[in-house]
Amino acid sequence: MKKVLSFIICIILALTLCACSENTTDPTTIVATPDETQSQIHEDSLPIVGTWVCEDINEECYFIFEENGDAFAKFGTSTIYGYFDYLEDEDVYDIDVPNFLYNEYKATFDGDKLTLKSAETSYTFEKATMPKVTIKAPDNLTIDKKLLGNWQSADSYECYEFKDDGTAIITDLYNYATIDCKFSCDKGVVTFYYMSSDTKEGNRECEYSFTKDGKLSLSGYIYENVTGM
Repeated sequence: MKKVLSFIICIILALTLCACSENTTDPTTIVATPDETQSQIHEDSLPIVGTWVCEDINEECYFIFEENGDAFAKFGTSTIYGYFDYLEDEDVYDIDVPNFLYNEYKATFDGDKLTLKSAETSYTFEKATMPKVTIKAPDNLTIDKKLLGNWQSADSYECYEFKDDGTAIITDLYNYATIDCKFSCDKGVVTFYYMSSDTKEGNRECEYSFTKDGKLSLSGYIYENVTGM
């Protein structure tokens, strides 16, 4: 199962980091951080809770640890979902953010710096603030209303949600990774616009059509609308 999940994450990462076209821009609007929660994994806030960056991993990737044990890797408009736990008896953090951190780590803190060390690796992080990001897309998005809804395929790991405000979410089948996008349709082609980092934009074009029974053919896969299921 772990190999399958890792493969899924690699697909999502490839969609984001290997864009058909990328341009450098100055983002101007805020991407919301994950919702805060009142539940905690420890009576007091753990020092790891917060937002961090690590140049040894990827200086454009932001790692977020929340008090409820959720952990995220965010880059551009993409999110990888994971978790962490503090093992008090062993004084280590058990962290699983797929493709990035997946081990038990001894943590040391020095001001705004965090070092996570396992038997195999050592990473140094610095406290950070979530960047301001906006998806660069045409002002006038053309929406095909037949696309609206949630689509899943028996043969593809990618799931799609199209909304009537011109936004879309690409998700892996197990909801371990998401890409927030905008989309526009033209002559049987849907173009997804997203950010592959907080300063780099990309787009991806996919041919689509509909079968006689209302299913969606997208990039060679057949999808069913599962909205409301």
